[in-house]
Amino acid sequence: MAAAKLSQSEIDHMMAKYVGEPDEVEASSIALDKEILPYDFKHPKLVSKEQMRSLRNLHETFARNLSVALTNSLRTIVDVKMHAIDQVVYSEFVQSVAAPSALYLISVEELGGEAVIEIDPRFCIYAVEKQSGGNSKEMFYRREMTSIEARINSRTMSKVYAELAEAWEPFMKLTIEQHSYETNPENIQIISAVEPAIVVFYQIQVYDTAAPLNICYPYALLEEALSNSLLKFSNQMRKDELSPELRNMFAEHIKKVNVPVQAILGETKITIEELVNLEVGDAIPLDQRIDEPLMIKVNNDVKMTGYPGTKHNHKAMRVFEVFDKKAEIEMTLHNRGQENVEKIEQKVNQEED
Repeated sequence: MAAAKLSQSEIDHMMAKYVGEPDEVEASSIALDKEILPYDFKHPKLVSKEQMRSLRNLHETFARNLSVALTNSLRTIVDVKMHAIDQVVYSEFVQSVAAPSALYLISVEELGGEAVIEIDPRFCIYAVEKQSGGNSKEMFYRREMTSIEARINSRTMSKVYAELAEAWEPFMKLTIEQHSYETNPENIQIISAVEPAIVVFYQIQVYDTAAPLNICYPYALLEEALSNSLLKFSNQMRKDELSPELRNMFAEHIKKVNVPVQAILGETKITIEELVNLEVGDAIPLDQRIDEPLMIKVNNDVKMTGYPGTKHNHKAMRVFEVFDKKAEIEMTLHNRGQENVEKIEQKVNQEED
């Protein structure tokens, strides 16, 4: 049986599926391939994603603990946040350091090498002022520290070293000691300029000003720890229970936190028409009885009740009852129930209108 012949239009239609312009063929072939990422053979990535993730978790713990330590030491809120961690060439790190800066060379006995901690001198001078009894709330001055200021700031740096060693403790015990202090980044040559390094970038926030804090580890310093898989992170290695000293430190810090306290004199709802027609001297009835205690909210949650009064010519509230957790839940459910009832009533009224 002879095969059916194709018409010219059918042939053209079939060829159009497989043959196109050169640019179209190239674009379609690229679209079918996987995404192409550049790779620099001069600067290969030596740290795997799993190892980098473990290093990130370790240094995030360091940031949280350092925030608490600096807050207690300087008697003001200090927030340390980790921004990024990356592998770079050591010369790139040195070039990124602005002069003057505060550069601390630290020796790590167990790893047999040195690392660098870079801190904005504005924070160092601010820390010296706070420890000397100052009441400044911003980091103003960027200059080299004097020898006396550097010696005073060593107390702050000792806390940084202690918290860094504690963050490493679940993986390996490190002895971190200060080797020297420099202000010019060109004087910091712990490894060759072309050798790789791992840099952890932080930001120290004090009120409305921020200052950088960076830690630079030469790759050779961490190579043994990385090769021995000592940085494999596991939930079992985390400390679920806080030490009594750290728990007391957190408790003292929380006691100093300010929270808003509001006494609700009463609430009501009126229509827009009633609001527009209000005149001077009109009274708005509230749903609060004068013989019942008022609700007192702490941070927008009802925590207690009390009666209004005065003390030393100031408005005051005498606490009548403090709610426990169960009472708070019941109060919350009651309030939600009242809101639901009001919503249902509004819906019924709208349907009747």
